Amino acid sequence: MFMPTAEEKKRLLRGTIPRARRLGVDDSLRGWMWSAPPLLSPYEVPLGLAETANAYCPTARDVYARRVLGASPEPNGKMILGKDLHDTLGAWIVHAKKSLYTHGANDLEAAIESIRTFPEPDLPEQKTLVLYEADAVEFRLREAVSQFPRIRTDALVAHVLPVTLGQMLDGAFLGLSRRLSTDLLNLGEPCILNIIFGDEKRPFHALTLAGYALVLEAVHEFPVDVGVTVYVDFDGGRPRIERDFTVLGDEVRMEFIEVRDEKQRMVADQSDPGPCEGCEAWCSR
Repeated sequence: MFMPTAEEKKRLLRGTIPRARRLGVDDSLRGWMWSAPPLLSPYEVPLGLAETANAYCPTARDVYARRVLGASPEPNGKMILGKDLHDTLGAWIVHAKKSLYTHGANDLEAAIESIRTFPEPDLPEQKTLVLYEADAVEFRLREAVSQFPRIRTDALVAHVLPVTLGQMLDGAFLGLSRRLSTDLLNLGEPCILNIIFGDEKRPFHALTLAGYALVLEAVHEFPVDVGVTVYVDFDGGRPRIERDFTVLGDEVRMEFIEVRDEKQRMVADQSDPGPCEGCEAWCSR
């Protein structure tokens, strides 16, 4: 589900990436400029990146309740399912890579058979996810070996599974938590990957991509210009997948920084933003 289709890859390589390069990014908004405004954090409030970027609570009182009031709400069913699915995907990717490295590019049938021995999970959505990924990687493996008969094992793994889930990052350069975790897709250059289960498109999802791009640039000092949000839902036993590629230009980077500063100020000053319509019960404390 993380791999773009042939049509999406063509649009990405011929459209999105060239557009990102053409537009460019002001150097002051690259993560490696973390020691100077506007990236320099004015407050010592190391928020997580998700709570910084997310706006499920429009007034950000969820952040106030958690950080100032000390509230610890129980995760809802949607959040639990999303985490379970993400964990399953991560475990499956490790299993698939291990199977390929164990059997090698020269014993493709054994590798494919091994990949399909992944332990069957409990939830229907998890089972659908695993079956979809197993079918998809088998197709990519057969296609790659057909196109590149002499491909070596390491190159084959990088070709069919160019993804890292749970890349750990230190967000302290941007005034954020020191223990951040993001997903990365390598399509010739690093691409921030955000897989969202069971949710609709929301404008602030792009801020998550921008935030992780800034942190990655601050830590490793190479440019990150593109991100992709993958929306996954399940309908009648089938996954419905939509990929939304985003150019991480000046505007979305600056918006992330402004949101970071405002939420950090709210916590530092213990300024109650007030409840909003539709908040969870704990949010009105």
